[in-house]
Amino acid sequence: MTNFFSKFIYLLLILIVFSCGDNPRNGTKNVTISVDIIGSGDYSEVRLQKVNSDYSIELVETLSFDDKSTEFNLFISEATLYRLDFMGYTSLDLIAYDSDINISVDDSNSLFEYKIKGSEDTDILKSIGDKITSYRSEIRDLNIKFVEASQEQDGQLVNSIRGEFDFKKNQFELSLKDYLSNTKNSLAVLVTADYLDLEENLDFWQKIYNKYSEEFSGNSYFKNFEDKLIKIKSISVGSIAPDIILNDTSGVPVSLASLRGKYVLLDFWAAWCRPCREENPNIVANYNKYKSEGFEVYQVSLDRNKSDWVRGITQDGLPWINVSDLKYYQSEAAEIYDVDRIPSAYLLDPDGKIIAKNTDLRGENLSRKLDEIFN
Repeated sequence: MTNFFSKFIYLLLILIVFSCGDNPRNGTKNVTISVDIIGSGDYSEVRLQKVNSDYSIELVETLSFDDKSTEFNLFISEATLYRLDFMGYTSLDLIAYDSDINISVDDSNSLFEYKIKGSEDTDILKSIGDKITSYRSEIRDLNIKFVEASQEQDGQLVNSIRGEFDFKKNQFELSLKDYLSNTKNSLAVLVTADYLDLEENLDFWQKIYNKYSEEFSGNSYFKNFEDKLIKIKSISVGSIAPDIILNDTSGVPVSLASLRGKYVLLDFWAAWCRPCREENPNIVANYNKYKSEGFEVYQVSLDRNKSDWVRGITQDGLPWINVSDLKYYQSEAAEIYDVDRIPSAYLLDPDGKIIAKNTDLRGENLSRKLDEIFN
C-alpha cells in the first residue's frame, strides 16, 4: 500500500510539473505583460482586452496599480492581438505571443507617451498605425479644403483637390504595400487587411497569403483572413457567381443558376432604400430595351416585411424575377455576396461568370455596359 501511494504521489508531481508554465505539446506560452507608470498620472486601473480573430472584444482582466505598477499573467497559444484600456484616458494595441512585454507610460509632459519592449510584432503594428494615422490626417486636411472649394463653387480647385486626393491615396497604398511585403512575417500585417481593401488589392493579398500560409496555418487570425480572401475571390470579376435559391413573392423557389444562357443583372435592393428606388427606373429602362436580346434581372430584396417588399415592386413596376428571404442584411444571399450596403449589383455572362459589379453597373454605366455587350 505504501509503495502504491509513493507511485501515486510521484505521478501527481509529474502532472503538476507538466501542467505549469509552457506546454510544449500544445504550444502554450506563459507570458507576462507588465505596465509601469513613470509620470505623475493617477490611473486607478487598467483593463486588458483580447481582440479576437473576428474583431470581437473579450475582457481578459482588470487590474489596479500598485505603486504605479501592475502585471498581467497570460497563457497564450498563438500570436494574439490585445488592447490595453487605461480607464478614462486612452488605449493602446499590442501583440503578444512568446516573450514577456513591458510597457512604460510617461505622462510627465501632460502627454500619454509610452514605450513597449519585448514585442517586435507590436513595433510593426505601431509603424503601420503611424502610417495610417499620417495618411488620414492628410486626407482630413484635403476634405476641409474640398468642402470650402465646393461652397465657393470653385470647380477648378475642386478638380485639383480630387487629383491630389487620388495621388495621395495611390502613394499611401504603394508605400504601405512595400512595407507590409518587406517586413518580417507578423500578425500585425494580417490585421491590416481591413485598412487596405482586400478586393481592391486582391493580387497583393494573395501574395501575402502565399508568404504566410505555412508559418501561420494554425493561427485563428490567419484562418479568418483566409476565409475572407476565399470569399472575395469567389465573387470577383472573372469568377463563376455562387448560386442563390430564394423564394419569389408567391413562395416559389427560383435559382440564379437557372438563368444560365442569359446575361443576368443580380441586383440587391430594398423597398426602404431610397438610392435603390431611384436606380430602379434605370434598370427598368435597360430591361425593356434588352430583354428580347437575352438580358434578365434577378433582384434580391433585403426587406424584413413582405408587404413592404411587394408594395415596392408594384410601385416601381419591376417586371423581372424578385426574390427574398426577408432577413435584411442577414439574408443568405447577402452573406454569400458580402453585401454590406445597397444598392449592390453583379452582371453575369451566359456562363454565370461575373463580368462587372457595383459602381460599374449604376446609372449610365449600366447602359454603356449593355450597349457594349449587345451592340
